[in-house]
Amino acid sequence: MEERVAPSAKDPHLQSSRPEPTPSNNNDGLSLQLAPPPGKPLATYIVQIPKDQIYRIPPPENARVVESYRQAAVQAKKKKRPFRTYLIWIAIVLVVIGIMIGVTLTLIYHSFTPKAPVFSVSKLHVKQHKDGSPPTYDVTLKVKNPNEKMGIKYGSVADDAELTFWTKKLGFGQFPSMYQNSGDSNVVHVKLDGPEDQSVPPNVQRSMNDKKPKHEISLVLKFNSPLLLNVWIFKMWSRDMDVKCKFRVSTMGKGTKILNEHCMTNLSN
Repeated sequence: MEERVAPSAKDPHLQSSRPEPTPSNNNDGLSLQLAPPPGKPLATYIVQIPKDQIYRIPPPENARVVESYRQAAVQAKKKKRPFRTYLIWIAIVLVVIGIMIGVTLTLIYHSFTPKAPVFSVSKLHVKQHKDGSPPTYDVTLKVKNPNEKMGIKYGSVADDAELTFWTKKLGFGQFPSMYQNSGDSNVVHVKLDGPEDQSVPPNVQRSMNDKKPKHEISLVLKFNSPLLLNVWIFKMWSRDMDVKCKFRVSTMGKGTKILNEHCMTNLSN
């Protein structure tokens, strides 16, 4: 934009060209007629301003519309915040409950992991029948429940127990059903009957007939029993138990003594 500078009063050219007032013929008064100033004639100037520097003031009705939208948005945010807060608290509660359940199950697993019962052979009694039928065998076992917080219910499987001498099977029977409290020790009798179609091995027969313990015999007792382990009234685990007892007796006649024994117990997963 160009600026016009007012002429100075001290300019001699302007002073010499200044018009002199002329008297007027009007009787009403004295008036002066000024001539137009010398120099360039009056000009028109066009000023251009960039659009991004033009500021407009919106009408009041537009401001009211914008304010109503702003208030609606604020209210919508206020409504959404409580719902999001509830979701966050629900998620936190669920995570805490999941952690508590995981810790509890871990403690229960380590505290109540079932342990296999412990067996040992304490006695053997052999009874021969006068009518010539096969002899019967009564093996006395001591059973201990090593679980301090779990009771054990033993099941019975028919003809699953067997007594063998080397490869010869001397008798068949079953482990009796019973319930054993946690930490208890019990005495169990496993009764076995000799097979009708097989004769007694000579070594075993000779040991039965001897009145003095001169014929030591090594025997093996095997049996199976389904177990149910419970904590208080809750049934926690069910397992299959396989037991194998190796023992040696002084004789299979009167005055039988157990010279050594060892039982192994396996629980299925």
